Amino acid sequence: MIFEIRYALSGGFGGCENQDWEEVEVENEDEALKLAYEGACDVYESYLGTNGIRDIDEIMEEDEVDEEEAEEILNEDRESWIDYEVREKK
Repeated sequence: MIFEIRYALSGGFGGCENQDWEEVEVENEDEALKLAYEGACDVYESYLGTNGIRDIDEIMEEDEVDEEEAEEILNEDRESWIDYEVREKK
């Protein structure tokens, strides 16, 4: 099946509306969602430590937590920043 995906950072980064659709050939919609999610996570990780997106060290220092807690916070932060969409190509 052919799906179209797009992904970006939300908030001041603009979200998906500013992104072009990318065609992917996958078995089902769940696989397309997984690709879109992974793409959004990659974009998020490329901004770690910049533009207000905190990395592990910044979280540990600012929130006074250990590395494990900082990773949990980072994962929660990531979920609030990423934006992704999937649609079946017609």
